[in-house]
Amino acid sequence: MLLLLLQDGPVERYLSERDAGARSRILGEIKGTVADVEAELRKPAKRGPAEISGQIVRRKIKANHEKGAEFEYVLWVPTEYRPDKPWRLIVSLHGQNGNGPDFMKNWLPDVQKAGDTFLLCPSAGRGGWGHSLLGYHYVLDSMRDVLATYSVDPDLVYIDGASMGGNGSFQFACVYPDLFAGAAPRSGGPVFRYTGGDKKEKVLVAEGLENLLGTPLYWTVGAKDPEVANAWVHLAKEKIDSLRLDCVFQEYPNGGHEWFPQENAKILAWMGTKRRSAYPPRVGIETNERIFNRSFWLEVSDFKGKEIIKRGYMDLDKKPIEERLVFQEEIRARGDLSTETNEIKLLATGARELRVYLHERMVDFTKPVSITINGSRATYTAKASLETLLESARRDRGLLYTAAVKVKVP
Repeated sequence: MLLLLLQDGPVERYLSERDAGARSRILGEIKGTVADVEAELRKPAKRGPAEISGQIVRRKIKANHEKGAEFEYVLWVPTEYRPDKPWRLIVSLHGQNGNGPDFMKNWLPDVQKAGDTFLLCPSAGRGGWGHSLLGYHYVLDSMRDVLATYSVDPDLVYIDGASMGGNGSFQFACVYPDLFAGAAPRSGGPVFRYTGGDKKEKVLVAEGLENLLGTPLYWTVGAKDPEVANAWVHLAKEKIDSLRLDCVFQEYPNGGHEWFPQENAKILAWMGTKRRSAYPPRVGIETNERIFNRSFWLEVSDFKGKEIIKRGYMDLDKKPIEERLVFQEEIRARGDLSTETNEIKLLATGARELRVYLHERMVDFTKPVSITINGSRATYTAKASLETLLESARRDRGLLYTAAVKVKVP
């Protein structure tokens, strides 16, 4: 079976192939069973020895964005690094007018003392973290570069930051919730937006929090932060509590807009208790864009309506980066999994169809799977598929699913 995962083997060629037709042809070359291929995919990727360890590596790479902007990241490589064991990674985002090398100093002594952790600090430059795809790619592309080079456990990746990086890490986790074992923003928060009609009817809401149903949060704020309104923070905290998120909320009564270094040891200890799972019992999607339609095992596969709002994104110098079309109303989907009863309960608004990804660790494939959506119940047969497994591995080799069912929203 190992031959399947050689660089020129059919599985690896399938995973790296972008053309769907070519992947379909390669699929016919794979002779192993679903279970055999999955077992090989779950083995840690082989990585070569690091050129240096116990040092900070600086790299420049090009963002996978239409603007093709080059950016820099810095990476602390643990002193005792060996490629034959998995390691933890913290992605830490700097504030406005900051940079990765300077921001790394906030974490470095504690990470060095821990000994088992890589620390990645990309530099956003004048592009900022923001909500542009360019800002997202500073994080995504630097992470992918590190994970492709070093033996980092993809289930032990965490994101944090402060100020603009506190906003960035919080909001990035809301957009890509299944990338991380946890998010620990400081002096920042989620997206806040006014909804409703005229001024009298407008209501302030914190967006994206339902996406964190399966992603732990450690949120540190100062009650006297002049940049992050405390009333807004508590509005978001009320929603966090109503959603019953896995959240540690640390508020310093006299704290301002700061890093809170006294939290470093506590957050490292918290990270030590969190590990990403591909099969969390609760997942959620809250989005107004087609491109952000997936959280772990739940996906909005067909949206109602059309995108009618054009939203522009600018850099820190107020220069335009990009424009994207979005839906006027938020689309929401939520899933609750009961492994004991072989049942999944779904709620959805703004969607025509959901796709539910399944694995034998979630439900018993030898029995009918009961799925209830908006009160309407039906049973489904889960059948393992090599194509479904490989497509899930193409997206994230740490989030493997072997079957999928389409569920119409009544």
